[in-house]
Amino acid sequence: MLQPFLTYINEQNLFKPTDKLLLAVSGGKDSVVLFDLFREARFNFMVLHCNFQLRGEDSNQDAIFVAQLCARHGIPFRDTTFETQDFAQTHKISIEMAARQQRYEWFEEVRQETGYDYIATAHHLNDSIETILLNLSKGTGISGMRGILAKKGNIVRPLLFASRTDIDAYAAEKDLSWREDYTNALNDYQRNLLRNEVIPLLKKINPNLEHTFARNIERLQAIEADFQKNLSYFKKAVMKEEQKNFYLKIETIQYWQSASYLLEETLKNFGFNYFQTKEIYQSLNKISGKTFHSATHTLIKDRVFLIITPKEEQSFEEVPIEKGLETLQYHGLTLHLTTATLQEWETYLKSDKNQNILWVDAARLKFPLIVRPWREGDWFIPFGMKGKKKISDFLVDKKVPMHLKKTTFLLCSGNDVIWIIGQRTDDRFKITHQTTQVMKIEVLNT
Repeated sequence: MLQPFLTYINEQNLFKPTDKLLLAVSGGKDSVVLFDLFREARFNFMVLHCNFQLRGEDSNQDAIFVAQLCARHGIPFRDTTFETQDFAQTHKISIEMAARQQRYEWFEEVRQETGYDYIATAHHLNDSIETILLNLSKGTGISGMRGILAKKGNIVRPLLFASRTDIDAYAAEKDLSWREDYTNALNDYQRNLLRNEVIPLLKKINPNLEHTFARNIERLQAIEADFQKNLSYFKKAVMKEEQKNFYLKIETIQYWQSASYLLEETLKNFGFNYFQTKEIYQSLNKISGKTFHSATHTLIKDRVFLIITPKEEQSFEEVPIEKGLETLQYHGLTLHLTTATLQEWETYLKSDKNQNILWVDAARLKFPLIVRPWREGDWFIPFGMKGKKKISDFLVDKKVPMHLKKTTFLLCSGNDVIWIIGQRTDDRFKITHQTTQVMKIEVLNT
């Protein structure tokens, strides 16, 4: 088995013979076999062991066994202990997920601290088969059908070529000792149920199940690699980012073959699930305005784009402007207030108009003025008109994208809107031939 082991490492380009590796050893048969192969190959490695404290004294004995194994062969050893059950409860995740998260975080901490190149785990072919079946049972994209990757970042899995039968044969041939984990025989965990009940049934249909899966995994990984390239092209073609918002052009999405699935894989990164993506895709030819929510993002179907914005808890409070105050900072706006003369206003009328400058009859203002976000039910009388208009209707008419409506702010005098800042003034505060006092309010930056 040593030669196929070395061949697999070279074919998969997992690491170089001169690299230093951290080897995860639980004490079970699989990791002891990998330990022995590393030792036979004379790789430069150190052993890491995690005690998850899930099996009482058995867990402690596992740690002792691995420490003694390393001491016997002169291999550097380091271990740690986790409060796995407490971690799972605190983070509201399964025991399996808690153990996985804790061990990989610790592995990477040690790797960075020691300057080692890679972390090696003892996952084998049957582990990969179980992963595929588990993913298919729960629902998965193409990446869930490829099985466990032989190399991902700094993690390498040099035993993926070997079946459980191969590992059993090697352990028997070398007369290796290991620790049995009695929980592997229990069907309390989903993976154990697959291992103990489902796979034996499938092997009655195909006794060469592992070898068949090995060939299929190779094919699926090649297909998945091509798909990832296509997905990358898709994202570059349809999506752009501006100030933490993402814009996906609807027309370009519809151009692509298999656009629904490519969109699903793209939106997955923003927390949207399969069913939401189907509904989003079906909305592409419908009217704009429909909104979808994930735990982390909001997606708005606009006329031209799907607009994705992060959910950020912001509280746009009301801020008063006292009489005499010259400058106010408000959520990216700088408002500058000055008294002006009628002559200055008349000069301004002869120049190009600027929506970021407001000229009002100062006598009509009631201090303190208020700056605040617009709210449903707000209304004003647009400059040059006589009747009321809802702010919401004004924003619709102006085709203001929904994700920008939340940053539309008002300048108010009491309950009356003076200005939709940077967009439209209220007719009630305009300068007339009766005006004697003028105030100029300018947005210095937006």
